[in-house]
Amino acid sequence: MINKPSLTAAEEVLLATVKLTNSTKREFTEWELTVETWRSNKNRWGLRGYESKYPDHKRVMNEVMATGTQKVVGKGWIERVRPNYYKITSLGLAKADSLSNIEVGSKIRSLHEYESISPYVNSKVFESYLKDDSEPKTWLGAASFLGLKGFDPDDLERRIKNVRDSIRSTLKWLDKNKETVLKRSDSSKPIPLNKIKKLEKFIVILEERFKAQFDAIRKKKK
Repeated sequence: MINKPSLTAAEEVLLATVKLTNSTKREFTEWELTVETWRSNKNRWGLRGYESKYPDHKRVMNEVMATGTQKVVGKGWIERVRPNYYKITSLGLAKADSLSNIEVGSKIRSLHEYESISPYVNSKVFESYLKDDSEPKTWLGAASFLGLKGFDPDDLERRIKNVRDSIRSTLKWLDKNKETVLKRSDSSKPIPLNKIKKLEKFIVILEERFKAQFDAIRKKKK
């Protein structure tokens, strides 16, 4: 049982996602999540009047997707990868570690860290910067690196937070495991520690170099 009296509804859903994740299965459906969450605490997640027999899918998904930073997706603990499919994030794994005695295996954890940070370290924009630190020379390059498609201030903050969270989580994992290289269990190219630290510096450079553009977007929220 993963249920604890002190756990919030969002935390119970998060811990259920850990049960659905392993080194070969990283994505899960909303229905799998509903059933696993219900198994953890049938009184809370069961269909009213039939709590011990049937899960309440709507109740679980409300905790996952309803608007607000107190919900599981809003907190950045899991993400929707395509319709009806989700996966736990590095931030979610870190939170799950702090909530229970469920040990997230080293292979699973390194896999998640790798998938979280690889889009950034393997970005063409970042690779160009490593060869020439005057890159990117235009805002178009910075926006491309972050995946910005408009001038939405909330989207900007979310994307900046995602890359910083990925860097922080990966560095913490490497330090904890006394590793200098991040690897997957397959033949994917390893990511060295020094490259991740250069990525951390790169984010600071982007905000300094394109301060006018960042400020202009952020002002739209006021």
